[in-house]
Amino acid sequence: MTNTIILTGGGTAGHIAPNIALLPFLKNYKVHYCGEAGGMEEKMLAPFKDVTFHALPCIKFRRSLSPKNFKVPFVLASGIREAKKLLRELEPRVVFSKGGYAALPVALAANKLKVPLVIHESDTGMGLSNRLVAKKCRHVCASFPSVADKYENGFLTGAPIRQELYDGKKENIQLRHNFAPNGKPNLLVFGGSQGALTVNKTLEGTLKELCVYFNVLHIAGKHPFDGGAENYRRLEFCDYMADCYAWADYVVCRAGAGTLAEITALKKPALVIPLPKSDTSRGDQQQNAEYYRSLGTIEVLEQENLTCGTLMSETLGLFKKRDALVAAMKAAPCSDGTRRIADLLNSFALKA
Repeated sequence: MTNTIILTGGGTAGHIAPNIALLPFLKNYKVHYCGEAGGMEEKMLAPFKDVTFHALPCIKFRRSLSPKNFKVPFVLASGIREAKKLLRELEPRVVFSKGGYAALPVALAANKLKVPLVIHESDTGMGLSNRLVAKKCRHVCASFPSVADKYENGFLTGAPIRQELYDGKKENIQLRHNFAPNGKPNLLVFGGSQGALTVNKTLEGTLKELCVYFNVLHIAGKHPFDGGAENYRRLEFCDYMADCYAWADYVVCRAGAGTLAEITALKKPALVIPLPKSDTSRGDQQQNAEYYRSLGTIEVLEQENLTCGTLMSETLGLFKKRDALVAAMKAAPCSDGTRRIADLLNSFALKA
C-alpha cells in the first residue's frame, strides 16, 4: 500500500509556506494538498508537480458583523462531507494542518474518521481553525511555549522554514538590481505576502534620509510608490527571498510568525512593526513580537508610534544593537522546526 499524507492550510502565505518547507523531507509519502479552489494555496502549490491538489468548499469567518458569516455553517458542512469522501478514498497515514479557514474542513473530517491528525500553530495564541481540533488531534506542534504548554499533546517544535533560505547569494541581488558598491549597509523592508500599506507610506516619507545611511530594497506589494533614491529599489513581489535575506544586513518587517522564525534562524537584526489588532487581525502579531522581544532577538516599534521620525531613529538604532541582537538569536530556542516536524510526520509512514 502506498504511503499517503495530506497537507492542508490556506488563506495566507503564512499557512501555506510552512507546508511547502516540509515537502523535501516527506520522501516516503505520496503528498496530497487540500485547500480552496483558486486560493493562494493552489497558486503556490502549482510548481510542485508531485503534489496533488484537491479543492474543498471552505469559507472564512469574519470577525466583524458580516452577512457573509451566515453562510459559514452551510459551506463548512459541505466542505466536511467532501473531505470525508476524499479521506476514505485516499486512506492517508496522517493529515497535517497548518490552520487557516481553508484547512478546517479536512482537519475536522480527519478527527471524525479517526485519521491521525497533526497540527502546527505558528503564533503565540492558537487560531480558530486549530483551536477547534486541537484537543482531539494526535499532536499539537507549536512555535511558542504558550501553545505547547497548554496541551497535553503539545510539542515545542519551532516553525517549518524553507531550507533554501539558507542558500541565498548576496551577489545575486547586487547584479539583479544594479546596486553600486558604496560601503553602506543593506536594509530589506517588507510587509508579508500582501505588503504593508502603513509601513510603505511611512517609508515613503523618510526614504531620502534612510538612503543616506542604507541601500534599501523594498518589497512593497501593490502600493504605488512616489519618489526614490539612487540606492533604493522597489519590488511589488519577490520570489527570491533567499537572496534578499543573504543581501540584507538589517531588516524592517511585520511580525508574522513565519517571518520572525526566518529572521531569527538567519540571524538578521530587525526592527519589527506588528500589525495591530483590528477587524482583520486577532492581534497575534503583537503577541508574537512581544515574545521575541522578551528573548532580546528583535527591536519592536508599535504601529501607533510609527512616524517618519521613529522609523528613522529606530532603524538607525539597529547599528548599536546589532551584536546583542545576533547573540540573542543564536541562543533562541527552536527557531527552525522543519526537521522536528518532518520526523514526527514520517513516523506515521509504513516502513518498507
